[in-house]
Amino acid sequence: MTSPRGRSTYAIVMAVLAAVLGVVITSSSVIPQSSPPVRQVVSAADLAPLIFAGQQYVALGSSYAAGPELTTPPNPCQRARDNYPHQVAHALGMRLADVTCSGSRTAHILRIPQRPLAAHRQIDAVTPDTRLVTITTGGNDIGYIGRLLALGCLNATPGSLAPATAAACARGRTVRPEPTAAGYTAVERSIVAIIDAVRMRAPRALVVVVDYLPVLGPHDRSCPGLALTSAEAAAARRVFDGLAAATARAATNGGANLIPASRLGRMHGVCSAAPWISGFGRGSASYHPNLAGKTALADAVLRLLRQPAITAKALALSTVPLPATQLTPTPPTQTPPAQTPPTPTTIGPGPGR
Repeated sequence: MTSPRGRSTYAIVMAVLAAVLGVVITSSSVIPQSSPPVRQVVSAADLAPLIFAGQQYVALGSSYAAGPELTTPPNPCQRARDNYPHQVAHALGMRLADVTCSGSRTAHILRIPQRPLAAHRQIDAVTPDTRLVTITTGGNDIGYIGRLLALGCLNATPGSLAPATAAACARGRTVRPEPTAAGYTAVERSIVAIIDAVRMRAPRALVVVVDYLPVLGPHDRSCPGLALTSAEAAAARRVFDGLAAATARAATNGGANLIPASRLGRMHGVCSAAPWISGFGRGSASYHPNLAGKTALADAVLRLLRQPAITAKALALSTVPLPATQLTPTPPTQTPPAQTPPTPTTIGPGPGR
């Protein structure tokens, strides 16, 4: 059920869209108003490229956004050209400033450069002309993936590992203790502070928080790509759940949109038939999104941006003129029945739910 407040917000953004374009938008299409002049019919999804094309998109975050692959041409932050920010920017024709960086913490986004990998804070890339910002961060603050990698090095047989993973394990890794409640609270507050900083720098930007894909699905117990004992796997789930909950609270408290990758990928862990995460020491970046996972994240962001309420909000914030000649006409169709408007702050379950 949509709350009265949610229905009111939805009505406001619909009214904004009607005022700007002279159209009425439903969950599936924009319908001409009965009063002249007659406007063309266009789907809500088709409006997104018109609104975002050529606009500035800034991607903030850690390796789960950077999308490292061992085959990626070397760059300081191990950003891959097939990560979810690149896929979103390509789909919408946006200008991308990808400042995501492997190993970054929330402090590297907001307060200090991640030297020697980056000369500036990530937030410095956000400018007044920015129209979209995605944020994936917090995992390194609590050592989520670092713990899993360190445990993998302790548990795996060196001869079974890909050369790059074996070399990393040979350098030694320390297993950090599980985070405390204060650690999760600190992450939540830091993400809210990042959202607030983005809004100060780019008041016309849509802010989308994308949380982490899960390494472990609900039924993952043992497989070649999972170098954890049962107790360690249980601890990993606790840490992940705590991180996901802190991120969701931050998105709510900061008034940002949320992509709950933690739910969307729950059936695509390392031991699943269709994993979105690379296994430990299997030749890719261990316990990080593979191409299927990156594409799933990009698709989730695009689905959110094509929601009618989000499209209306983006249009209200945009300064880009949309002449009527840009709107693609479609043959007259029967008006679809009224539907409950989607909640604009969270994208719904995707594949594998």
